[in-house]
Amino acid sequence: MFVSSPAIVLNRVKHTDSTFITTLYTKQMGSVSFCMKIPKTAKSQLKHTLIQPLNLLSIEWDHKPNSTLQHIRNFHSSNPYSTIYRQSQKVIIASFLTETINHALRQEHQGEVYEFIEKSLLWFDEQEKDYDNFHLVFLISLAKRLGFEPLTENCRIYRYFDLINGEYCNTTPTHNYYLQHNDAKHIPLFINMDYTNMTHVALNQQQRMRALRIITTYLRLHIANFPKLHSLEIFGNSL
Repeated sequence: MFVSSPAIVLNRVKHTDSTFITTLYTKQMGSVSFCMKIPKTAKSQLKHTLIQPLNLLSIEWDHKPNSTLQHIRNFHSSNPYSTIYRQSQKVIIASFLTETINHALRQEHQGEVYEFIEKSLLWFDEQEKDYDNFHLVFLISLAKRLGFEPLTENCRIYRYFDLINGEYCNTTPTHNYYLQHNDAKHIPLFINMDYTNMTHVALNQQQRMRALRIITTYLRLHIANFPKLHSLEIFGNSL
């Protein structure tokens, strides 16, 4: 079956001495892994620099349903970035988002989720300043679109937030994944943040890192096989 689709590069790893595997998140079919030959000519090497995490592509391939690895027929850049890989702070954020998205999208999610990620990355690329909370808004918005938005009912009368059940509760849960009132009371504020109003939420580095740890824990509890992120500590030590 011939497929033509926009795609976001999730990762790239060496497979053999002559091939590598790249996983792309496609608008048409969700996550798809492709086996590609390591280029030998200068022209091919230049084109294959497009296969870098978070790059936006347009791709074509003959999809074989019974094969775990597909083969790309053709690809090209659809929306080249101007700043994401040229500014040090954006590179750090992009590296963290790459690992997060790669694990979050292993299940089949397409359409609206793809469009959200693409529009978010393009927005991020355009910003010259005031994007310190971007990754927080992105992760919360992604959780909403994947179907496990935290519920804020009873947020004013209950003191605890159950991270497993995604809701407020009036007594401490029997497990360890819950927030005390000092953290729980801020959840409605973060849920209501978007790219247009996030600059109104003033956070220092410690507060932002605390929020990031809570959000990634929440993702890990709600996405199958979502691991502890290696880039989280690097992220915290770099910004």
